[in-house]
Amino acid sequence: MGASWRQLREVCQRPVRAGNDVAGLLFGDHASLVITKLFVDFGVSPNYASVGFFVCGLAGAALQLSSGAWALLGAGSLVLYYVLDCVDGEVARWQKVVNVEWGYYDYLFHMLIKPLAFFGVGVGLWIELDAAWPLCAAFCAATATLWRKILIEIPGILFLKDVLRRSRDGGAAPKTPAAAQPHPPSTAAPAATPTAAPSAANASATEPFQLHFDLVTLRAALTNFDVGLVALSVATSIDLARDPWNLPLLGETSARGLWLTYYGVVLPLDFLDYLVTYLRRRHFSTEMARLLGLAHNFSAEDLDRRER
Repeated sequence: MGASWRQLREVCQRPVRAGNDVAGLLFGDHASLVITKLFVDFGVSPNYASVGFFVCGLAGAALQLSSGAWALLGAGSLVLYYVLDCVDGEVARWQKVVNVEWGYYDYLFHMLIKPLAFFGVGVGLWIELDAAWPLCAAFCAATATLWRKILIEIPGILFLKDVLRRSRDGGAAPKTPAAAQPHPPSTAAPAATPTAAPSAANASATEPFQLHFDLVTLRAALTNFDVGLVALSVATSIDLARDPWNLPLLGETSARGLWLTYYGVVLPLDFLDYLVTYLRRRHFSTEMARLLGLAHNFSAEDLDRRER
């Protein structure tokens, strides 16, 4: 007898619900669970889902070089890329498998697929419309996507480099700021949490994201890459039903061209807003303090257990 839907939700999705984003809440959790059940019932390794989402992402980006039905197939493949990305984590939680090396590959896959998707659309429109502006829009969207990811990850990267360098040189461990000093058991306090992201993007960094009819949810949906993949599928479907049309400034364009133009403008603005807000709220210092607090009792045995 296979796992029940309730069991799957409790084991595979509930533990990470607090970190879910707008795409997961809107459709990711619902779409992935169907495939996750197949993996669980047949005992398939989550690594196959990881490889599958990478292949679907590459295929989807490559098919965007074309137009018409092929572009629509590519957009569908990119949506499947996102769904399979959800599946590999869910199956791993069910099977109690944590593999740091595959987490590394997962990270690289995303860093590769996301910009390739924008460039695939840009080059495809450049070929279809014989215009250079799609390439500019693709460059802006892809660069903003990568730099926002880097902006978020830099504190962790620098923290690890500093710790490893001091360990290698035999120096003392970095001094823990007061905000991250461990508290005695009798007065235990939670570790420092990262500074809240821009208020328009997150209501609070300490609270799980929730869907509401407000500007926070609207902005999250309008700047989320995975939600954008669904919008790309809609745009390519529209292009199947009608020919390109002329618009001021852009000239001849299509629904897919409007999709790319939108993200080529909105994502750089979103990144700049995050950058300014993070600098103003000293996100780097607060995140470093949080990491020091989390690493206070960390040991090599912890890593060994996680890898197994």
